[in-house]
Amino acid sequence: MRNAVKATAVECQESHDLCRLAQFWYVALLVQVGELDAGWRALDAIKTRRDAPESPRVAAASHAVRGKLLFAMGGIDDAIAEIEVGLRIAERSGVRPLLAPCYTVMALGALRRADMRVCFDFVDRLAVEALLGYFGQAAGAWVTAQAVESRSGVASAADLVSGIVTSPFVLRQLLVSEPAAASWLVRISGKLDAPDLAEMSVAAAFAASDEHPRFRVIRGSALHAAGLLEGDSGRLREAADLYPDRWCRASALEDMAGLLAKRYSEKDKAIRVLESARGAYNAVGARRDASRVVSKLREFGVRRGAVRTVECADILPHGLTKTEFAVADLVSQGYSNDEVGRQLFISRHTVAFHLKKVFQKVNVASRVELAATWKVR
Repeated sequence: MRNAVKATAVECQESHDLCRLAQFWYVALLVQVGELDAGWRALDAIKTRRDAPESPRVAAASHAVRGKLLFAMGGIDDAIAEIEVGLRIAERSGVRPLLAPCYTVMALGALRRADMRVCFDFVDRLAVEALLGYFGQAAGAWVTAQAVESRSGVASAADLVSGIVTSPFVLRQLLVSEPAAASWLVRISGKLDAPDLAEMSVAAAFAASDEHPRFRVIRGSALHAAGLLEGDSGRLREAADLYPDRWCRASALEDMAGLLAKRYSEKDKAIRVLESARGAYNAVGARRDASRVVSKLREFGVRRGAVRTVECADILPHGLTKTEFAVADLVSQGYSNDEVGRQLFISRHTVAFHLKKVFQKVNVASRVELAATWKVR
């Protein structure tokens, strides 16, 4: 970070690409460590100094960094719009170093919006970048593991998770760049019955926090992971208060509610905390996460509406409801009823009920027919 500050302090009168790119590199570092207000100030400062036509590299970096900043602040839709522009420029101009970071944000954004078609499109692009030697992004491996677990279950992501946690360089890079990663690694390690991986993740998260004591987001990430591992709701509350990222804060609250729910006397408090998490997820457009919380609230007898759907038009084809549309879209991609239920946080029996309605409305008799005739966008 000190080197980045020094680089941006140098005044360049000729507006070289590398000098401009150093400014965006600095903003990207500020976003990475959760200094979001400082990131906006630095980005605005770059804007006021523009006095020459932008090269494709600079233009692509400008949109990509702005998108990453918007994403961290919870504006998923605006972030994706910015990154799409940056990607078009980068792909057209051959600016390969920007592709993997942009693909990662696009895949993660699609995952949070429950748009699995788009998510796996970008996961596939990440795989191509890895084959071509341009991957090098721990965050890309992490979002790929999330997508694989979401589609095929936790066991299918075991090797990816183990590879991330047991590689000190990859794990360190991930924990200082993605505040949501440490808690996810602990959560999935628990599902895999791999306490050693969870403990390694927490130890690495605290090591990162000790190495960067001034950054609250890294401390919050470590506390979140430790609170999950130790079953300590106090640490989860502290993590939620430290996070500048609204999605991460909602995640810590959701995990906190899970611990409170285990104690009957804390049921009402658990419901209130879940409601806060649901509101935060909805506020940042994380439809998939909001749906998961709605499912948990339903277990308490609290019914709340949520949009369980991929991105789709306001007027849906064939008179489908939004849930029917989501079921049809996933089934058309080859997902089983169990897998669809896991995506939408409904039972496989409910999936079968909606699928029957889809067949009637679309006028098909089988999943194969549906896949052959289904078109989105």
